[in-house]
Amino acid sequence: MFEFTVKRLLYSIPALLLVLIIIFGLVRFIPGDPAVALLGAGATNSQIEFLREQLDLNEPVSKQFLSYVSGLFQGDLGDSLRTKKPVMQELLSRLPATIELSIFAALLAIIIGIPIGIISSLFPNSLFDQITRIFSLIGVSTPAFWLALILQIIFSLNLGWFPISGRVDVYSGASSTGGFLILGNLFAGNFSVAWNAFQHVILPASVLAAFYGATIARFLRSNMLEVINSDYIRTANGKGLHKLSIIFRHEIRNAILPVITVMGLKFAELLSGSILTETVFSWPGIGRFMFEAISVRDYPVVQGATLFFAVVYMVSSFLVDLLYGTLDPRIRVK
Repeated sequence: MFEFTVKRLLYSIPALLLVLIIIFGLVRFIPGDPAVALLGAGATNSQIEFLREQLDLNEPVSKQFLSYVSGLFQGDLGDSLRTKKPVMQELLSRLPATIELSIFAALLAIIIGIPIGIISSLFPNSLFDQITRIFSLIGVSTPAFWLALILQIIFSLNLGWFPISGRVDVYSGASSTGGFLILGNLFAGNFSVAWNAFQHVILPASVLAAFYGATIARFLRSNMLEVINSDYIRTANGKGLHKLSIIFRHEIRNAILPVITVMGLKFAELLSGSILTETVFSWPGIGRFMFEAISVRDYPVVQGATLFFAVVYMVSSFLVDLLYGTLDPRIRVK
């Protein structure tokens, strides 16, 4: 297991370097001049040139990249061109909001997706299976921003069941970027604030959970059907084992292993996919902060946020490999 872990870590080093090069290069292809975006269209050429010098934008790209990489080793992602604050500080202050939203979305997707996938595989081509397959297809193919707008219109504007945007009501007295609002206020005994924050997270979490849960359901159903039709399941049925024992000890246990890989990688995509959802719901997370940074060509923030999502994806992939290797020793041998 130690050798398996070391190999995965070594493979991550060139991958991370390649990600850094791609991120740094792509950000430079964003149309427009950051200096012009910050100063406005009415700025003079001398003002623009002065700001470019201040931001080191006139330096060769290779020198900018080496300076950026050297700063990374010191935990320095640079300063935001818009807020003038360190990018690391800005990202960390918004990280709890993004994590809280992603965790609730993942829990909702797992609670719904896994039972649907199992039941659909046990009753293939039934009415339930056909309905869930249609909704799963809709969940996978529907754009997140479109679904977000539809949910806002139905459940916020028309029915008034949930808040339309934000992370917590202003009158609650809690800061929208104040860490983990739901769990933090639950432990602190501020139940009214926790409930208010929970109401705010339902709609954006549902939007993210639609794709995540649909993917889990479809993938688990496919794996379950493959396992159900395997020889060892026929043997277990032939031996007269109890049906529930076959389902839980053999079918689900063997079908769930590949799903773990998908769940881990999709959770990383869940974080990165929150950009549009956070923007539509005015959720004060990293995704919305990155979207705003792109609109004003805030290079350091775009680079820092993109690097964060890339590292999350790589770490998730690494942890999934370790977990899969622990559950299935054949993977470690390979």
